[in-house]
Amino acid sequence: MGRNRQRHYLYCKVVRGEDLSFLPLFNKIVMNKGAKVISQSIIGNDFRTIIVNKKGYTIYPPTIHSLSNAISYLCDVREGETLREILISLADLKYYAHALSWFINGDDSLFEELSKGTYEECVNGVEEAISMIDVSVFQKAVGLAKNVSLLAATPK
Repeated sequence: MGRNRQRHYLYCKVVRGEDLSFLPLFNKIVMNKGAKVISQSIIGNDFRTIIVNKKGYTIYPPTIHSLSNAISYLCDVREGETLREILISLADLKYYAHALSWFINGDDSLFEELSKGTYEECVNGVEEAISMIDVSVFQKAVGLAKNVSLLAATPK
C-alpha cells in the first residue's frame, strides 16, 4: 500500500502539478495557481464584469484574434512605469472603445455604444481585460504591432 501511495504522490506532483499533504484523518489536495487557472477556464469561471455608460459587460480571457485586433488600436501607446500609465498615454476615448469592443464581443460592433461611456470607464475596462493575460505578453505584442506598422508605413 505504501508503494502505491508514493506513486500516486509522484503522479500528482509531477504530472498534475498538485501539492499533496497527507493528514492523518484525510487527504488534502492543494492546487497550484496554474491548475486553478485551468480549472476555472474549463468550468467558465474566468471572466470579469465591467460597467461602461451604466451598462454591464462581461469580459472573458481574450483569444489571439481579439487580442491582436484590440492591440491594433492600442499600438500608439508610449512607455510608462505601470500598465495604467502606458494605457493613459493614448488620451483618446475612441481607441479604448474600439479595443474594449474587441475584448468584449470579439468584433467592433460595440464601438458606438462604448464610446458613449467616460474615458475613465473605458480605460478601466481595457485595463481589466489586459489583467486577464500576462502583462509582459501584452507589452511584447504592442511592441511587435509598432514594429509591423513601421515596416508597413516606411516607403522604400
